[in-house]
Amino acid sequence: MKTSGAAGINSPIELLAILAAMFPTFASEFDADEEITTYHQVVRRLTPVITSYLKETPTQAAPFCDLVNAMVAAGGEQENAIDNCLLEHASQVSLRKVIRPHLSAAAATQLLR
Repeated sequence: MKTSGAAGINSPIELLAILAAMFPTFASEFDADEEITTYHQVVRRLTPVITSYLKETPTQAAPFCDLVNAMVAAGGEQENAIDNCLLEHASQVSLRKVIRPHLSAAAATQLLR
C-alpha cells in the first residue's frame, strides 16, 4: 500500500483545508480548538453533510471526486478513511448517484461493496 499523501494531502489537517476550500461551511463542523488527528475524523464529519454541499454547488462534484479518487489511490489510512467513512455509506446519504459518474474504477469498486 502507498503511504504518501494523495494530491498533496500529507495530513488530516491538509485534507480539512482542501475540503474547506471546496465547501467553506465545512470548517464550521469542527471546533476552533479541536485537534484533528486522523483522516477518519475528517471524513466522518464530511459524510452527513456532503450531499447537501454538492446539491448547493454541483460544479464541485468532479473536483470532490478527484479528491476521493486520489485518496483511494494513495492507499493506507487515506483509502481506509474514504472507503469506510464515505464510500460504504454513499447510498445511505443519497450520494451514490451524484458521485458515481466521476469516480475512478478503483473508487467505484469500493463504492459497490
